[in-house]
Parts: sequence; structure tokens; C-alpha cells
Amino acid sequence: MGRQNRSRKRRDEMNEIKKKRYDAKELIRLKKTLGILDADGKEIKMEIGEVAEIKTAKEFKRAIKSKEERELMYEHQESLEKGQQVAQVNEKTGVEHVYNSKTLKDQFGNYPAWFKKKKTAKRLRKKQHAQKKNFKQAWTTVNVPL
Repeated sequence: MGRQNRSRKRRDEMNEIKKKRYDAKELIRLKKTLGILDADGKEIKMEIGEVAEIKTAKEFKRAIKSKEERELMYEHQESLEKGQQVAQVNEKTGVEHVYNSKTLKDQFGNYPAWFKKKKTAKRLRKKQHAQKKNFKQAWTTVNVPL
């Protein structure tokens, strides 16, 4: 085995020089995409507020919380609406089933064949949990006991 010509220290120095050079180029490229630099490379005087929207962490949290509250309110309003009655005839038995569009149950209290119990039970648990908490807690859509 032969020795390496360059030491680790020398390699790190070279990489640092390269990094500075590439960072400068990247900064110029980013400024051009944002419109801060024109084609000639001259800076256009702009404030950050004009280029990008500045938000604090509190504003982000407030926006997320309000979005979740809106979703919960929509689900609550949806739950208050009554479904329509839809009639369907079973091809095999010839019996007419009248399904409720909201609950998806027929007049006998049965669900259609394509209905998955586990999936809807999970959705209903989330919805009921949110209704119990009176829509004041934003975490209800995320941390629901399953």
C-alpha cells in the first residue's frame, strides 16, 4: 500500500475553497430566479416582503389550527344533514332495497356489499370524538384513539 500524497487537512482546505466559490455562484443563481438580479447581474433594489411572504411560527400554527377547525365544522354540518332515499333492486334476489345516502343503510339496517366496516368505523370514531370535544381542540383529527 502506498501513502496518499495529500493529507486530510490539505483536502479539507481545498474543499473549503471550492465550497466558497460554489456558494457564491449558487447565491447569484437563486437571486436571478427570485428576480432580485437582472440578466446583466445588477441588483434590483427590493425589500424581502415584495419577494417572499414572511410568516412567524405563531402564524403558521394559527393557520393550521383554523384549517382543522374548518374541517371539523364542515364534518359537523355534514352530519346534521339528512340523507336522500335511493331505491335499488338486487339482481340475484329481486328484492328492492331503499338506501339512505348518508348512513348507507337500507330499510332492513344492512349495508351494501361494497361497504367496508373497518374503514368506516375508523372514520366514525374520529368524527364522534371530534363532536364530543365541541370542536375546540385542534389535535382531535390527528390523535384519535383507534
